[in-house]
Amino acid sequence: MRSVKEQIGADYDDRIAFYLVGTAPYEDIEQLEADRAKKGLSWPVAYPDSDMLATLNISSQASKIAIGQDGTITHRYRVGRGDHDSWRDLFEDIAAN
Repeated sequence: MRSVKEQIGADYDDRIAFYLVGTAPYEDIEQLEADRAKKGLSWPVAYPDSDMLATLNISSQASKIAIGQDGTITHRYRVGRGDHDSWRDLFEDIAAN
């Protein structure tokens, strides 16, 4: 079984800026940070303002989006999409562009 870091792209830390954003109203930033540290993830955590999720059209938990340098969404995946190889291919595409 792969570790959490291997599952979600730790090999790309030097090429992609990752942010973990909480969406559950019952999780505060301290809980998100504690969970991040427990899993050994190096990425910063954030909590969205009230308009961010609607603005980005995020309606389900575990949504994943990539935002390009110009601020446009370049990739969008919802919960349950992709295995390790497809995520690796996606991260390669994002890192190259």
